Amino acid sequence: MWAPPAAIMGDGPAKKVGNQAPLQTQALQTASLRDGPAKRAVWVRHMSSEPQEPTESKAAKERPKQEVTKAVVVDLGTGYCKCGFAGLPRPTHKISTTVGKPYMETAKTGDNRKETFVGQELNNTNVHLKLVNPLRHGIIVDWDTVQDIWEYLFRQEMKIAPEEHAVLVSDPPLSPHTNREKYAEMLFEAFNTPAMHIAYQSRLSMYSYGRTSGLVVEVGHGVSYVVPIYEGYPLPSITGRLDYAGSDLTAYLLGLLNSAGNEFTQDQMGIVEDIKKKCCFVALDPTEEKKVPLSEHTIRYVLPDGKEIQLCQERFLCSEMFFKPSLIKSMQLGLHTQTVSCLNKCDIALKRDLMGNILLCGGSTMLSGFPNRLQKELSSLCPNDTPQEVLLNGDQDGHCTGSAYPRRGERTPTHRGWSRRLFL
Repeated sequence: MWAPPAAIMGDGPAKKVGNQAPLQTQALQTASLRDGPAKRAVWVRHMSSEPQEPTESKAAKERPKQEVTKAVVVDLGTGYCKCGFAGLPRPTHKISTTVGKPYMETAKTGDNRKETFVGQELNNTNVHLKLVNPLRHGIIVDWDTVQDIWEYLFRQEMKIAPEEHAVLVSDPPLSPHTNREKYAEMLFEAFNTPAMHIAYQSRLSMYSYGRTSGLVVEVGHGVSYVVPIYEGYPLPSITGRLDYAGSDLTAYLLGLLNSAGNEFTQDQMGIVEDIKKKCCFVALDPTEEKKVPLSEHTIRYVLPDGKEIQLCQERFLCSEMFFKPSLIKSMQLGLHTQTVSCLNKCDIALKRDLMGNILLCGGSTMLSGFPNRLQKELSSLCPNDTPQEVLLNGDQDGHCTGSAYPRRGERTPTHRGWSRRLFL
């Protein structure tokens, strides 16, 4: 989800660290630093409004101060990579995480043929490409390709020099601990960023609702999570993960459309994705919905070539996979059952608080009727603990950038951040 530095500032007076200048309370971000085996925490604040003492280069002094101090937020997902400047309500750039690589291997060392095509480059080349995604169900499996994507985002899309900006990276729940080290290595050594910060994705999503505690139900492109968070602290031991999400919904819809007489192929997933977003919904009661005359469900959809197709019950049948995963041959729990499972692992007081703050995140949760259906399913499974309301934020893209700036007085010591000077 989209969210900027949730690094938290204190309200105390400026402090002096070693022989550095006093650190001001108006800071860009706070970063924690692991120092050797002892893992000693050092908090470093990067100035946002007060001029720093000496070490600025002449070139840096000549650049506008606002440009130098803007932090960049990167939200890397299985479907899309979004980025922008911290504090903005929405990410300014969004590209597919899927890239293209030529089938022909580089012939020899020094061959300058392009090896990775990202974003618009995919549409502007005649090279025969194979499509590659560096993530599998939310987990990075190809760091070199991630670096290529970020290089394109920083240089071509945002048109910035990454060495001039601190970078915040949103990290999904239950990601490998080695991810943080890999992010640091890539940002400091490949991009020379002055500072970086790793924030928990679900926490940033929660902050976009203005909450500090809640049960985040996040349905991404390649993976779904149910994450309990109490006073800013995620509870990983009772966090639930489901390996089905928006991409599985699209694939299931494609199958339903073809069963109805259409002829969509895997290459037309983009069209099916558009049908999903514009035409599909979640039925409150699918059994009753099936009794409705077909004519009331039928709508027309115009394909890019001008041809019209009719959509009927597949408009709501596709979303049933979230509540009955066996439809897509998954043995995992339904989203509602996983949500209740996480709640039941909490103590009574915490469970009561979380039941009143169930927060939906992710593009698939934007389907009409999704919040009401989930609330109904939860009520049937927990008749004595009916949730007050399942909340949906209408701007699913803005979770990361819009919540990157902390609330005054809050602290989140579980955020991971480093300064390049101390990392190297």
